[in-house]
Amino acid sequence: MIETELRDLVYELLSPIKNPKCCRLYLELFDKHVLRLEMSAEELDSAKFYKERHTRLIPSSRPMDLVITTSKRFIPLEFKMENGYDRDGQCYDYWQETKSQMSIKRSAEPPVLYYLSPQGYFPEINSAGKLGYDDYPFIRSDKIDDVSFRSELLHWVEDCLAQTPKNFPCRKKLEQLRDEIFSIIGKTDFQRQVENIMRKFFTALDNLFDEKFCGEHHLKRGGNRRAEIGDAYDYKRFIDRFFGRAFSWPSICLQCTDAKLDADKELWFRVGCYNDRFSYLDESKAFCAGFMIFSHKVKQGLYKETDIKPLLDGKNILPQEFVDEYDEKFNGLVGRKNLHDAHGNTIDFYDVDKTLSQFRTQEDIDGAVKNIMTKIETLLRRLACE
Repeated sequence: MIETELRDLVYELLSPIKNPKCCRLYLELFDKHVLRLEMSAEELDSAKFYKERHTRLIPSSRPMDLVITTSKRFIPLEFKMENGYDRDGQCYDYWQETKSQMSIKRSAEPPVLYYLSPQGYFPEINSAGKLGYDDYPFIRSDKIDDVSFRSELLHWVEDCLAQTPKNFPCRKKLEQLRDEIFSIIGKTDFQRQVENIMRKFFTALDNLFDEKFCGEHHLKRGGNRRAEIGDAYDYKRFIDRFFGRAFSWPSICLQCTDAKLDADKELWFRVGCYNDRFSYLDESKAFCAGFMIFSHKVKQGLYKETDIKPLLDGKNILPQEFVDEYDEKFNGLVGRKNLHDAHGNTIDFYDVDKTLSQFRTQEDIDGAVKNIMTKIETLLRRLACE
């Protein structure tokens, strides 16, 4: 299937002209899984859909693949089967047009381009242009949202199927789209088993970060809306990308509310693991915990020593030894501590054989989570003592 065929399937499922019975439900689910804008019922009802949209800025020779307009938003979606085939300035121009259209609507919502690809890549720097962060491949995630067929799009299709009667004609299109996504992403059965283990593992851990725990340790959770606390590394999205070819670091992130940094920066506590993409960072894949500085200026976690150490050195925000030991290869995780299962073994979900042997039962998962929470509470108490 080529890009235009996949785009057409999505359009036909969302368009009231092509799918009058289910389009409103499918758009609501599309917002839930892909856009993550938490649109009101009134805004969902106002939605209109356009294929190959061109404007004064965007010529007909390179139109936007799919555009959704609502009473308060202009939402462009660009579909890419492979990474690296954008024209120069393409995504930058699309975002500039979106900014212009949002200004016409006098909307306070920030303009966002949704970039859909099998793995969840960001567009190349030649396409993103000035939207790129200084250190490629980090792209301004507040302006371009990387959507993966492996995660968000597949979750949307499966949720639609779960709520579509078997006798509805649109069900065949959903099944066609689901099957196509499966054929594109090509996961092995063993990888799927590890993903299921990871979901159980992260969910069990996440459930323990409840209101009581967060209150005791001065932590704050984010919501389900895009660009809120922890959204950039949310395990619910990134587990499905873990065995893909793009960067994936499924995590649980919580803001440390007592830490006083510059006005546009926050200290987050982070628990998660890395899939070893962008290996120039020489990052360990072991499941770990630590602290990171999130910058609202670039909508990314900082990782350079020259960015991090001046903000923390001698400030009594984190233990000084954490600051002194920080190395760029830790990819922004200060005070990094590897976490272990109930038997003291490191956890590396990317090692499929080891993971399947290590977590055979729910009891294995529960034992590891219990041990990890003990280590996490010790780490958080170090923060409270500073």
